[in-house]
Amino acid sequence: MTATIDATRWDPRDPGFRTDPYPWYRALREQSPVHLHADVGYVISRYADIEALLRDDRFSVSTPSPWRELLAEHASPELRMLGESTLLFVDAPDHTRVRALVAKAFTPRRIALLTPHIERTIDGILDNLESQTEFDLVTEIADPLPILTITHLLGVPDADWSQLHEWTNAIAAFNELPIDFDALPAANLAATEFTAYCNTLIDQRRAAPGDDLVSALIAAEADGHRLDHDEVVGMLILLLMAGHDTTKSLISTGMRELLRRPEQAAFLRDDPTIVTAGIEELLRFESPLHVASGGGRWTRDAITLHGVPIEPGVPVRLLLGSANHDPDTYDDPDRLDVHRAPKPHLAFGKGVHFCLGAALGRLEGQVVIPRILQRLPDLELVHDEPEWRPRFVTRQLARLPVRRAPR
Repeated sequence: MTATIDATRWDPRDPGFRTDPYPWYRALREQSPVHLHADVGYVISRYADIEALLRDDRFSVSTPSPWRELLAEHASPELRMLGESTLLFVDAPDHTRVRALVAKAFTPRRIALLTPHIERTIDGILDNLESQTEFDLVTEIADPLPILTITHLLGVPDADWSQLHEWTNAIAAFNELPIDFDALPAANLAATEFTAYCNTLIDQRRAAPGDDLVSALIAAEADGHRLDHDEVVGMLILLLMAGHDTTKSLISTGMRELLRRPEQAAFLRDDPTIVTAGIEELLRFESPLHVASGGGRWTRDAITLHGVPIEPGVPVRLLLGSANHDPDTYDDPDRLDVHRAPKPHLAFGKGVHFCLGAALGRLEGQVVIPRILQRLPDLELVHDEPEWRPRFVTRQLARLPVRRAPR
């Protein structure tokens, strides 16, 4: 048992928890695996429970009243649309229809064809950094690279990446637990401007289709169905947000953990046969998303789990970051081991809402992280005092100062 931490005192706003959530996750798993928090809802922390609930069709992602009314009262129409119409918040049969259409456009072949672009992008960034003795890895690599991959995928100017980055950060700041209403004005503005950007982009592609994902989404057809305008907008914003935020976390937190463990970094740098398994271990060890996509699940009927009744209308939060450190599933889960035998993690979720961009995130990690280690083998942390963004839903570094080791 975790005797030094009382799970009943867990507070998702606590800066100490947000800096190092894992002792608290351990306490929740051991003492209160179904934990009701007044401002968050039911919190589920064990791997087996979370995996089962992600597959359980008794649970919905469609936000019920009064949460929908709360959103309607405070959010702009554009932000409301994102909270109601994107795949993260839609159940079957609409989810099945939209996902099938998106899969027609966002194909494995289209993702695989991004490999040369990702290689050129990271090489260009590293070319510019080779003469620098010290830099912030978040600002120089983790921020721009995922966005530049998405801009290439969508066929929009690379110069737009900074604005897209600002919009995604503003919306993500509101998508926190508990809800941060101080972040709402910026999120409303970002959603409005982001939607206008996507509207223009869609109009341009309807007039002149190209070999890009926007054109493919517009043209996608399955069983006589097509995506409507709002669904295309929602998909573009979701791809930009999820494709940027989580991959940014994977690159920056993954590099931090490797630079803290030079022997693990050397394995990943020197042995291409373990790159796939190594990236999976980084995804497990420091998962980019700590709460399952959409923020929560909602049970349609009252159910009981571990003796705790879960009532309809109260959100259920699935702690992916805790599940991926559950000792009942992983041996010595708090040890990073890039040679760890493959075992499914929940960093991308599971079931019908499994992350649509998982293959792209994996590809970027597999290309970028070994490339950094190979091109800059003398890289080291300036200090091991991480500056984490004050978030709970996503696990993200604000900065990662690194330097070339003196010779």
